Amino acid sequence: MPGKPNGKRVWAGLLGGLCLLAGSVGAHAESYSWKTIPFHGGGFVDGFLYHPKQPGILYARTDVGGMYRYDYAGQRWVPLMDGFGKADWDCFGTMTMAVDPQHPDRLYATCGLYVNDHAPDGAVIRSDDRGATWAITRLAGVKLGGNAMGRGTGERLQVDPANGDTLWLGTNRDGLWVSHDRGVTFARAAGYAPKSVSVVRIFDSTIYVGSGESGDGLYRSLDGGKTFARVPGSPKLIPHQMAVAADGTAFITFADGLGPWGVKNGAVFKLNGDAWTDITPQKPDATTSFGYSGLDLSPDGTLVVSTSCRYASHDDIYVSHDGGATWRAVGDTARHDLGDHAWLKAYMGGSDKDAGARNHMGHWLDAVKINPFNPKELIYGTGYGVWVADNFGAKTTDFAFRNDNLEETVILGLESPPQGPRVLMAAGDVGGSAFTDLTRTPQDGLFTPTNKTNPSVAFAAKKPNLIVRSVDFEAARGFISQDGAHTWTPLPSAPPPIATRDWEKHRAGKIAISAEGTALVWVPEGEGAYFSHDMGQTWTLSQGWPKTERGQEAIADTVNDAIFYVYDRASGVAHVSRDGGRTFTALFTIDNSAGGGQLRAVPEHTGDLWLATPSGLYHSVDGRPAKMAGITTAWQVTFGKAAPGRVYPAVFLWGVVGGVEGLWRSDDTGATWERINDDAHRFGQMRAIAGDPREYGTLYIAPDGRGIMVGKRD
Repeated sequence: MPGKPNGKRVWAGLLGGLCLLAGSVGAHAESYSWKTIPFHGGGFVDGFLYHPKQPGILYARTDVGGMYRYDYAGQRWVPLMDGFGKADWDCFGTMTMAVDPQHPDRLYATCGLYVNDHAPDGAVIRSDDRGATWAITRLAGVKLGGNAMGRGTGERLQVDPANGDTLWLGTNRDGLWVSHDRGVTFARAAGYAPKSVSVVRIFDSTIYVGSGESGDGLYRSLDGGKTFARVPGSPKLIPHQMAVAADGTAFITFADGLGPWGVKNGAVFKLNGDAWTDITPQKPDATTSFGYSGLDLSPDGTLVVSTSCRYASHDDIYVSHDGGATWRAVGDTARHDLGDHAWLKAYMGGSDKDAGARNHMGHWLDAVKINPFNPKELIYGTGYGVWVADNFGAKTTDFAFRNDNLEETVILGLESPPQGPRVLMAAGDVGGSAFTDLTRTPQDGLFTPTNKTNPSVAFAAKKPNLIVRSVDFEAARGFISQDGAHTWTPLPSAPPPIATRDWEKHRAGKIAISAEGTALVWVPEGEGAYFSHDMGQTWTLSQGWPKTERGQEAIADTVNDAIFYVYDRASGVAHVSRDGGRTFTALFTIDNSAGGGQLRAVPEHTGDLWLATPSGLYHSVDGRPAKMAGITTAWQVTFGKAAPGRVYPAVFLWGVVGGVEGLWRSDDTGATWERINDDAHRFGQMRAIAGDPREYGTLYIAPDGRGIMVGKRD
């Protein structure tokens, strides 16, 4: 895991009929600093964990952005997964986490985003330094879903308070597992029959396990985990979260589904021995369906629970000071300080059908916790970020949006124009934005509506203030700006396949704009390409477009206004259109049996293309591709300002050079490569990278679920 930089400098040449230059290794990699570009928020924060015995230790988990530790002194979040590389990209899906009550520095978590058969096997990671470094144990054949249904339940990983060597792990579909060597090895607990686990809790010698199977209820073991039996009288619902008071009284939230959506019924119960008491604050009815999920119990007896999927009105947090006999809705007397977050102000407004969930307490309130050492501190997560109150218990609860350095925005498009905004960000769920100031959350240039998904953004290379973007789940499927993203206008129309309100089945896909902005080529998801020569007034199906596949995109030449390109990842054929997207013909072919590939056009150089593929990196000028030696794998390529004294742009690569995975820069058209990250900054996998055309050496990256980061030379 995170370690020292490898210090390699790899020399590479060209294959494919050209001379191969001798390879060489330099003494040091170039030192870079990596910082988050603040947007603040944008993703589901589904769990918080305070250490029960050591003040000042708070962790957060997210569904696709990994784990964080809160820095109370700096009032910002510290990411804990940046040292994982592409092979362990699924460690950014954190299904559950645990601390050792007796050893404050020990931390455990799981790796795994999805539970389908094609997903990597899940893993348990362990740290002795509060997440600064990790060791990993893969669980053969076990799938863990940090981004699966039920990700807001839990926690499903527990350290035995009486024996820190013993860990219990509940899984999505592979039952209950136990480790007796601090997570180095695991074995399945044969005494627990159900396949799915939603929550694990240990109190004295009793082990409670919630079944994630519908109607199965709560189980417990009274013999150290050898056998488990369903607790008599358990509600026939799914236990979501659970806390146990010092006297052994248990409090449990229930729902009829795993969430975070699809829940229609639920309740809150108190369990004392075998006696169940319904203490539900508000019950679902025929007009308002919802369940319950979040729960916490503070040392002073304060109990909080949160609703799940109460979209007919809005979700809320309820608080009780008498064991659930009476309740008060926190939202009735809550104030939320939006600060200078322009995107959040827009996001929480609106009058659409989902506005009620956004403009009150928020949606997906599965995570709610009280600081055990400061009962005035209440923290809760939403589908878009973190709220914290420092005066919980006062007549009015004041919440602040505390998302500094917690960037879970999923980036779907990333560009850096030569003038105007420094960065253009197309994002899932929160629209996106243009960034003119890389040190603060954007105040201008928001991609409205801010509660939608933008699959792509593109600018005209020779007229960069002309910008287009595509939008999902919105009547206007595309927008255009003629002033560098300050203002936006809906495109007059959309290609026929997406000119429908059946948005779920007809996604917007990706849009491109020609060098001077006279032509648009739009590729709806799963469809062929459509071109427009009248700024979106009409659309016509392109001819010669390759067989459709997911994620296809057209690439505009950066000089010639009539030229577009597309790479067919299935056949290895790059195609070109010389008539503004009307027709496409084959340009060149490579052997790409591994599939995949990303094609990019070099700024200010017509006909100059680079192609990143799983089998290597290619450079093509006027349709003559050559493979770069020493590069065994290339995932993404981009360009930035040329080095001093050079004309050709700097080339940035995310790939494997000389056997080393990393982010790389070449200042000499790919003849030599310098690694610009180290093993502590690998960031899982990249959704996008973009070089800065105005500042030499600067690279923008969009790690999966980590927002945007900028790397600069030290």
